[in-house]
Amino acid sequence: MEGQPLVSIVIPAYNAEKTLKRMLDSVIGQTWRNIQIILVDDGSRDNTLQIAREAAERDDRIQVHTQENGGVSQARNTGMRFCTGKYIRFLDADDTLPPESTEILVNKAEKEAADLVIGGYKECLGTREFRFNLENRDDTMSVTDMLPMLCRKANTYFYGVLWNKLFRRDIIEDMGLAFQDGLTYGEDFVFHVTYLKKAERVSFVKEYLYDYHRSMGSMTFRQAFSCVTHPLRNINTKIRLYHSMRDMYIFRNEYGKYKKKLWLYLFKVGLDK
Repeated sequence: MEGQPLVSIVIPAYNAEKTLKRMLDSVIGQTWRNIQIILVDDGSRDNTLQIAREAAERDDRIQVHTQENGGVSQARNTGMRFCTGKYIRFLDADDTLPPESTEILVNKAEKEAADLVIGGYKECLGTREFRFNLENRDDTMSVTDMLPMLCRKANTYFYGVLWNKLFRRDIIEDMGLAFQDGLTYGEDFVFHVTYLKKAERVSFVKEYLYDYHRSMGSMTFRQAFSCVTHPLRNINTKIRLYHSMRDMYIFRNEYGKYKKKLWLYLFKVGLDK
């Protein structure tokens, strides 16, 4: 592993006994061996913690940390405090990684001096798979050049989640960036667009680097269900998402150019349930 940049992988887990071993096996099996696996048990009431500790006994790259139940944002913030890698990945405990996922992301970041790398992903629904990448892109551009793309596709998984991305730890720490509590959903999006205030180069890879296992118990599904059961909180969350996006464009002196498109984004997310 000499010469390989260390990658810190943060995995929050809550009542994930049915899927955690599958996720950890896929992370342990990464072809990029120089990884630090930080699992945070968010006050689980099942065997999640036991499964995590058993995995840590088998692989010394795994660290297990515990906290009282505080939600995914708090768990990720806890995990970030222990990160020492050049790069950070954020994963969900109910999904999996293809073996070369981390290697492809890191090689792209190193080759292109990218501050952010975004990959394709597969949505797994039972025995069916649906593949997505961003217009088959495999290039690198400035964040400024990416801004019109973000306006058009802000509410897609390419920008709205973290699990298909590779971040630089030094940028996160220099900004004091952390996940916000109190959001019904969208904490990933807020983190991502806030990170874009300081990032300068973004790379895309067309390979499918994440397997999102869609089910009624998945983290993403639970967040979507919460939007329906808490409509007022959902409205407040959408306003905060818009403000985070607007603030990033203002910070980069691009708000005047994209003001109308940002209002259109707010209108579109306002129609979504």
